[in-house]
Amino acid sequence: MDKFEIRTDPIQINAPIDFVWTVLTEVDKYSQWNPFTPQVRTDFSIGSPANLLVRMGPAKFRIAESVCAFERPRLIAWEKKFGAPWLLLAVRGQHLEQVGKTSCIYHNTDRLTGMLAPVVFLCFGGYMRRGFDDVAEGLKEYAEAIYAETGTNG
Repeated sequence: MDKFEIRTDPIQINAPIDFVWTVLTEVDKYSQWNPFTPQVRTDFSIGSPANLLVRMGPAKFRIAESVCAFERPRLIAWEKKFGAPWLLLAVRGQHLEQVGKTSCIYHNTDRLTGMLAPVVFLCFGGYMRRGFDDVAEGLKEYAEAIYAETGTNG
């Protein structure tokens, strides 16, 4: 089975990793900074649902995924099986890496596997890449602004 991956370039966020993790896990505030996924409902328990509202270009999609990783403060991941895993499995990870006491690196990955992976990659890969870049920029701007103002997640 071939793997297709959409990966964003790492972006440095000038706020502590634990602070950025808090912003990333406060899903009720996503509409304030996340243009790609402005709504998420989840409790982050492994196997629990992650109900997403996703914008790809002019279209909006409601997608039910499952949390498959939650490693504080480094990784949140959810997955979606479209039919059987051999047909299409998408696993999205949001990664944080500590750089210093008051900075970290953030990036996204979305790994597509299965028979339909090449089609999804060709049809939606560009939208996904742009959306993930928007998430990274939004997270950076929001976290840095709140941290600079208050030193907390407000």
